[in-house]
Amino acid sequence: MDPRLAFVAFVALLIGAGIPLAFAWARLLPEDAPPFPIEPGSFPSVDHEVPQEEPARKKNYLIAAPLLSCLTMAFVFRVPGFPGGTVLAWVGKMIPGVDEHGGVVAVQVVVALVAIGACVLGALRPGPLRIPLIAAGALMLILWFLSPLLQVAMLSGT
Repeated sequence: MDPRLAFVAFVALLIGAGIPLAFAWARLLPEDAPPFPIEPGSFPSVDHEVPQEEPARKKNYLIAAPLLSCLTMAFVFRVPGFPGGTVLAWVGKMIPGVDEHGGVVAVQVVVALVAIGACVLGALRPGPLRIPLIAAGALMLILWFLSPLLQVAMLSGT
C-alpha cells in the first residue's frame, strides 16, 4: 500500500472515529441553563410558547457513560504520539503475573468487548445515544485493529 494512501486512510479513520464520540458526549452531558431568564410578557412570542419539558435521565445512561468513557480511552490509545507502551508497562508493573504480551492481548479483548457492548446497547435501547454509540463502537473496532497495519504501511515507504 502506498504510504500516502495509508496516511490519508489513517487520518480519515481517526477523525471518523472521533466524531461519534464527540456527539455521544454532547448528548450525554446535561445542557447548560440559558444565560438569563426570559420573563413572560417581555416578548410577544414567549407568551405563546409551550414550556419545554426536561427529559428524564434514563437508566441506560448508567450503562452508556462507562462504555463511552472506555471507548474514549481506547480512542486516545490509538492517537499517534500517545505513550501507550509506557502505560501498558506501568499496568504490567502494577498487576503481578501479567507480562507485556498478555497485557496487550487483554487490552485488545477488552476493547473489542466494550465496542461490541456499545453497539449492542445502541441497537437495543432507543434514545438519543443510539446512533452515536453504534457508530463509535463500530469505528473503534475498525480503528483499533486496522491502525497498526496502516501505521506499518505509512512507515514502510514502499
